[in-house]
Amino acid sequence: MTTFIIRRLLWFIPVLLIVGLVTFAIARMTPGGPFDRDPSRRQLPPRTEELLRQRFGLDLPLWRQFVRYMFFDIETNPKTGKREIRWGAIAGNFGPTYASRGARTVQQELFKGTSSRPSRFYYSARLGIQALLLALMVGVPIGVLAALKQNSWLDYLSLLWATSFVALGTLVISLLLVIIFAVGLKWFNVIPDWNEPIKPWILPTIALGAVQIGYIARLTRASVLEVKRQDYVRTAMAKGLSRQAVVWRHIVRNALIPVITVLGPLLAGLITGTLFVELIFQVPGMGLTFVQAIGKRDYSMIMGSALLFTFFLNVGNLLVDILYGVVDPRITFK
Repeated sequence: MTTFIIRRLLWFIPVLLIVGLVTFAIARMTPGGPFDRDPSRRQLPPRTEELLRQRFGLDLPLWRQFVRYMFFDIETNPKTGKREIRWGAIAGNFGPTYASRGARTVQQELFKGTSSRPSRFYYSARLGIQALLLALMVGVPIGVLAALKQNSWLDYLSLLWATSFVALGTLVISLLLVIIFAVGLKWFNVIPDWNEPIKPWILPTIALGAVQIGYIARLTRASVLEVKRQDYVRTAMAKGLSRQAVVWRHIVRNALIPVITVLGPLLAGLITGTLFVELIFQVPGMGLTFVQAIGKRDYSMIMGSALLFTFFLNVGNLLVDILYGVVDPRITFK
């Protein structure tokens, strides 16, 4: 398994490079720049704008900017006067943010909190993990029960519920929750106070987890129905095993493999922030930061967010592959 994990970790490098190149190209091809004159913002003196462009390397050729960001750059240390290598994103250094004019780095903006508030990564990660746990705890039992009671009222009700959640989508569910529970019933604040420990997390977690509940329930139901028809399940029942033993040892355990497959990408997407939920509930997480970075053409933040999402996606897929072997010992690592 060690060889398998090392090989998969090395595979991260070309994937990150391709994502970095595509993101870099899209960001540079998009009209506008981080220091363009905008009447709605405070104007910078031309000399200051020129110095900022030099500070961030925007006066360099595009290929040099990419190498500088992704790999390394040789800079003169202002304190020692010596030329030193500054490693780039491939070493975990995503550079200073354009929005802060270089006062803060991307790492500080995303992973470093203040004395009164945790980091943006904490908000996105906690919200994503809570939503995923909610989806698993509700979606899997519903899917299993629907499959075991196929064509019953319970099956039709669960299908209706799951399909409705998926069809409504996160945006509509979020708005409905705000209108019903915050505006109508006034059980929650329209603009949550994120200093409270539990209350502000409830509605965003439900909104983010609801669609995943429907998706996981339908996937679990289809997988259980397929496993129920396998010969080894009929053999186990013919041998006289109790229905409960057949269901939990042979059906549910094997039916969970397709569900585990989707958990990697799902977890990566939820952890790195989801756009609509963070915008509607004003969650100070990474998704909100990414949207603001696009509006400000903050190139380093845009590329840093894309690379981090890719990294978490790869880690999630690696964990899923490892879980395959735990759920089904017949699966080997080569």
